[in-house]
Parts: sequence; structure tokens; C-alpha cells
Amino acid sequence: MDFSKRIAIFAGAFGSGKTELALNYAHRAAAEGRRVALADLDIVSPYFRSRDTAAELAAQGIEVIAPLGELAQADLPVISPRVRAALADPELMVVLDVGGDDAGATALGQFSDQLKSLPHALLLVVNTCRPFTRDADGIANMVHTIERATHLTVTGLVANPNLGAETTAEIIRVGLARVEEAARNLNLPVAALAVRADLAAQVGELTVPLFPLQIF
Repeated sequence: MDFSKRIAIFAGAFGSGKTELALNYAHRAAAEGRRVALADLDIVSPYFRSRDTAAELAAQGIEVIAPLGELAQADLPVISPRVRAALADPELMVVLDVGGDDAGATALGQFSDQLKSLPHALLLVVNTCRPFTRDADGIANMVHTIERATHLTVTGLVANPNLGAETTAEIIRVGLARVEEAARNLNLPVAALAVRADLAAQVGELTVPLFPLQIF
């Protein structure tokens, strides 16, 4: 996956795996010696948020930007004012974990004017095993929903087809083909195929970059 953009935004529907992608991306960037902050903008009743691993991230030198105190676990549209300052810091790589529905994407939209003037990638994480992104039409609808809510342009897709512990190489290959179809229709690149690290050797030859995932 391309680490050239200083700001990487991972958006996706519930169950897409976008938080795992954001966490892995932040860890990988930090391991390469980058100063990294991970901003948790996922505000809509998720089971798992990047802020839930704040201690582990801090141990890697990664700053976590999220509501503090009693608001840390609240399912409320509370966004830390630190986000805007982090985006403006030219020496800081910022990874944004963003919900893919209207409310989550709208949280990102408040930074659209600032982001339009900064180098960034807005990546939609697609799990074709989830209800709203099973096919090319559903993926296109998700892209358009995010773009309307954020006033930003999606720059690429990340294929993350999985059924958790039941994921097989065949599920991955079929899911990638559907994401590639959607990408062709949308004239977007497939930025990467995300695969659980222990399955990475099973997927065979690829025409897109492979991004092995450590599961947090």
C-alpha cells in the first residue's frame, strides 16, 4: 500500500474492517520511523474502535486522537479539536478511522475544506461479505454516499473480503474480483488487497498490492 500521502483516510461500512486497516497502516508507518497520529472519527456505535487500543498504540509511539474521559466510550458525535491541528502539521502522518455511513462520514466532512488543500488518500475499505457491499453496484453506492457526506473524493478502494475465522482463499479471490469490477466501473484504483497475515501465502498471484493484516 502507498505510504506517500501524509494523510490516509480509511472509511467503510460496519464490518468492513476499516479499523483493522487503519491500525495496521499506522503501525507500519511508525515502524518505518514516521511520526504518526491516529484520529478516531468512528462515532456510530461500533463494536471495536481504534481508541480501544490506545495503550498499545502509545507504546509504539503513535498518538491517538479521540474524545477523552467519560466521552471516550460515548456513541456521540464528539470530535477532538486536536484533529485539525494534527492535519496542519507537515511533519506528522495522520491516519483517520472514519465510519462509512452518513453520520460517520459527516464527521469527516467538517474537515473537508482543510483536507482539500492537503495531500491525502481517501480509501474505501470493502468487505464483499457484508450486506451493502456484496457487488459492484453496492460498492458504487457506498462510494457516492461517502462523497456526498464528506464533500471529498474517494481516491481508491481497499479489498478486504473476509468472514473472520471462516475466511478462505476462495472467499478472498471472489471478493477481490468483485472489488476490481467496481473499481473499473468507478475508474478508481484498487489500492491493496488486505488479507489476514496467516492467509497471505494462499491467495496466489495478484495484480494489486498485498497488505497482510495483524488482527487487533
